[in-house]
Amino acid sequence: MTTIDPDTQKLLRRAVYAYMKQHGEQSLGAARAIAGALLAVQETAGLLTFRGLEAERWVDALVKDFDLSQVVETVWSASEQRLASQVKQWRGTIEAKIRDTLDAYIQTYTPELDSRKIQALVTTILPIVEDATVTRDEAQRLIACISDQVNVTAAIARTIDSKWILIAQKVAQIIQLRNVETAATDVVSAYVHEFQPATVDIGTTLIEQAVQAVSNHKVQLGIDAEINSETHQLLVKQVMLKLHLKVADPPPTKTALEIAQQVRDEVARFRQEQGLDAIDYTPKIIVKNEPDGSSTLGGELSIGLEQ
Repeated sequence: MTTIDPDTQKLLRRAVYAYMKQHGEQSLGAARAIAGALLAVQETAGLLTFRGLEAERWVDALVKDFDLSQVVETVWSASEQRLASQVKQWRGTIEAKIRDTLDAYIQTYTPELDSRKIQALVTTILPIVEDATVTRDEAQRLIACISDQVNVTAAIARTIDSKWILIAQKVAQIIQLRNVETAATDVVSAYVHEFQPATVDIGTTLIEQAVQAVSNHKVQLGIDAEINSETHQLLVKQVMLKLHLKVADPPPTKTALEIAQQVRDEVARFRQEQGLDAIDYTPKIIVKNEPDGSSTLGGELSIGLEQ
């Protein structure tokens, strides 16, 4: 896990409360989202670097023993209030980028929209317009906030800068590859389910291998799509956000488990080529078909993936 000195952690924690006092937030869910936004601000400034899904652990740490009374009773320092203001600015910027891209998409493609499709669109746009890590609670807040405020008539009528039209085209590309994204997410979920890597190990290396594995099994998966280098990277970002958003999953399918095994083999090969493993003592994984059509994988694993 990323290490932060105790004084910095205390400052970040107090900045969460300072934001809540400034903007009238009064719930644990709001605190978790603010903590996630604060970590994104720190990452954008180059002050923190997260591997895999460990930012979610930092959200837990920053809101541990959450106490609403501190929001009202405590006097916050100038540095704490400044951090809170930076969070507000970051939120405003990312919300504007998502709205501009969403309106550009609506203008360009005039889709038939309902609340579910709008939420899916916002979820797709988020990792395209923002490079910082967006944690589960902050992503959920952004998706709900923007989806609730969509005005299709106003979107079609407004003048939009051409740069947002170009980003909307990327959104359309990803939507066309939704089955690839879903398959890759399923493979990574199967990998995590069976091999139980550490939180920090569920990073871009693993996801890139999963996307490539899905591309290699397009016929088996019934996928008819071409993936170039740009869409590959966009898919990696989509899958990473989906992993942040996941709370609980059904058992993985047999196909996802089998491809996850191949991803695991490819990761092991990559690590050996990079000199990260001297000898692989991991026992071979055995696929056992079950009567219900699912499968289980046996064997212990000790892996380390760098993001």
